[in-house]
Amino acid sequence: MKTTTKKAFPGKLLFQQGMSHVELMIAVALVAVISATAVPGVSDMMERNKLNGTRHQLLTDFNFARNTAVDQYRRVVICPSNDQQTCSGDANWNRGWIIFQDFDTDRQHQAREPLLRVATLDKNIDVSSGKRSSFRFYPDGTAPGSTGSLFLCAKGEPEMGHRLVISNVGRVRSESYSCS
Repeated sequence: MKTTTKKAFPGKLLFQQGMSHVELMIAVALVAVISATAVPGVSDMMERNKLNGTRHQLLTDFNFARNTAVDQYRRVVICPSNDQQTCSGDANWNRGWIIFQDFDTDRQHQAREPLLRVATLDKNIDVSSGKRSSFRFYPDGTAPGSTGSLFLCAKGEPEMGHRLVISNVGRVRSESYSCS
């Protein structure tokens, strides 16, 4: 077998074809340091994105409920649900929620009442509504009763949170909230 040598400069031979162990260890150490500084930032960004996604989903669903009440000229209820068929009756929205037309105005989903939308929730997000177990929208778009709020908190990140405020006139707005 014929071997050839490469010349880096005329008259000088180049014998090194790879990396030494020291160079490899330095490269691995640099990758480890960069990874250690980048991973927490990426993790926070992912939690923030999940929280924002849940906030957008709730805003969309509340606006959908209000618009449907006006369009269909029927009362529409949005409430937390454990089984995605009936209202749970509590203020814990962590298992999801349902939106339905409330023909008999009892704020409970019956078989004859159209189930308009079903939503589930990411397990890393806590959503509660204080004492409100449901929100209802009248055909004129109003949400009777006292102004209500939903609190969205990322588990393990108390400084990251949002509050959705549902006013008596049916307007839904979002604001930053500290969950601590």
